[in-house]
Amino acid sequence: SSDAAAGSTIVDIAVNDGRFTTLVAAVLYTDLADALSGGEWTVFAPTDDAFAKLGLNANNIASSFDKATLTDILLYHALSGEVNSDKAIASVGDVTMANGQQAGLKYFDGSLFVNDYAKVIIPDVDAYNGVIHVVDSVVLGPWPAAAE
Repeated sequence: SSDAAAGSTIVDIAVNDGRFTTLVAAVLYTDLADALSGGEWTVFAPTDDAFAKLGLNANNIASSFDKATLTDILLYHALSGEVNSDKAIASVGDVTMANGQQAGLKYFDGSLFVNDYAKVIIPDVDAYNGVIHVVDSVVLGPWPAAAE
């Protein structure tokens, strides 16, 4: 894509997009911007609307969690290495996220999901250092979810 060709990192794309102000605020608060601007990553990026489902926004995200907890939540949205949607669909099942915890990738009814409920609404946003899959919900552990 043009972003990848222009050298835009995952963080650059999130900052410039406008739909990720809460995610960007969280990344800046946890000092993950440098890490997510280097290396190679796959990020399942929740939109502002996804965070709003939990009552979170750019103004309250830093005060809603301590730094370690928020770092853990953010790293639960990332995979080391670049995994495009075709590769993700081909490898559905349990995956180890960047925080070391398991998450579940599923392909259902033409869409990719993380932990059954976070739907990839925009797949394969190419960045210089990986790929972004936009999700409609914040991905929370544990996986598998406890039986209710």
